Amino acid sequence: MGIHILATEHMTDLASKVCERLKDKNFLYAEVEYVHFPSQEVKPRILTTVRGEHTYLFHSLHHPTPNDAMIKLLLTNDALARSSAESITLVLPYMSYLRQDRKDESRVPISARVMANLIEANPKVKKIITLDTHCDQIQGFYDISFDNIPGSVVLAPYFQKKYNQDLSDLVVVSPDYGGTKRARDFAGYLDGRDEIGVMEKRRSGDRSNKVETLGYQGPSVEEKNVVLYDDMIDTGGSIISATQALHHFGAKKVYAVAAHGIFSPPQVDITAEERLRKAGMQAVVTKTIPRSEQYQQENEDWLTMLPLDELLAKAVLETSTPGGSISSLFRKKNTT
Repeated sequence: MGIHILATEHMTDLASKVCERLKDKNFLYAEVEYVHFPSQEVKPRILTTVRGEHTYLFHSLHHPTPNDAMIKLLLTNDALARSSAESITLVLPYMSYLRQDRKDESRVPISARVMANLIEANPKVKKIITLDTHCDQIQGFYDISFDNIPGSVVLAPYFQKKYNQDLSDLVVVSPDYGGTKRARDFAGYLDGRDEIGVMEKRRSGDRSNKVETLGYQGPSVEEKNVVLYDDMIDTGGSIISATQALHHFGAKKVYAVAAHGIFSPPQVDITAEERLRKAGMQAVVTKTIPRSEQYQQENEDWLTMLPLDELLAKAVLETSTPGGSISSLFRKKNTT
């Protein structure tokens, strides 16, 4: 019984790099063809026989939109099941709709739960591998195996190397109280520290992305470099507001750091990239959302994107090996 790695359209580059790393481990790459009809409907077709084999499907739940991406995922899962694949493991570096994980007002859906129901409707889907879900509790929506890898395992080594392991001048800060566990975990991966700073904020006006930052609690940031750590950067409003406040409190340099760089346009007349560049941001994210080489070159003055192929190759290998442990990939090395 073999193991095939497949990818939807926007994830072929990442999936092929993962497969190349695993070429000596009996992994094969299988292509998926997508036919797009004038009506905007899509039909996937598996071009390689996968009967009786375990399959890993790499997919972006963001491109071209979260809604289109969900339909493409469900149809590709169905195509694999009807091709008699033994099992399907979904490699979804970024999962959309996870922020809608509860009823925060009357007469609204719990969208994250709906997405889980749709994915699990296909009995061949046995496992999900993802990075940095918006909250850990999201795993409780799923009855199948759900591996949530912290983005810190990629992001922390970047700063260790950048500062040549001398991190005494670096302060880790959460942009709000809700993200303190995530920021503290990152600090633990960084050098085992426990102390972090926290920004105090409140959202102003309606339920938009307007944010008013109130203050800061934690170790002094005066004449320090700061890692402002969150799970994602969306329109950038929260990050920009927090960065400006940290500079006001005396920080030398502020890095906006997150697993997911979504970069949604905050309004029709400006892109998130333009907004962040004008704000003087220095952002570091992982490549959970695929971007072209041209995009990366055009934004390299303010944006660093870290590759995921090595991490995901290890994750795929561990989950495909009897007795393998994906948790070994993100065990904090600096703590006991």
